[in-house]
Amino acid sequence: MPEHNFTSVCKTTDVPPNGVKNVNLNGLEIAIFNTKDGFIAHSGVCKHNAFKLELCEIAGDMITCPLHGWKYRISTGKGIKPSWTCLDTYPLKVIEGNILIKPLADESNKDTFDTSAYDW
Repeated sequence: MPEHNFTSVCKTTDVPPNGVKNVNLNGLEIAIFNTKDGFIAHSGVCKHNAFKLELCEIAGDMITCPLHGWKYRISTGKGIKPSWTCLDTYPLKVIEGNILIKPLADESNKDTFDTSAYDW
């Protein structure tokens, strides 16, 4: 990927192992996950009620929002409960200990369904 359009958002040491840190990039709330397979960036709020994902419970490859129990697979952003939703995913690079994000979501994983009216 070309270097242009990527913005440094934090250091790798800012995201704990098997943890998550939310950052704000040009008004976008983005969650950076530090997994056993490396770093990954998804939208930083639950699709249901916009609860910050950095405040959610992580168990293996799953994150659970405590408000209504919505669950997502960290490795893909795909919904587990409900299964028809997904988190937007952002291109990420690690360069010399810095995490850089491109503020354009991967459209192949885009969720356009309005989930705010659902209480699971």
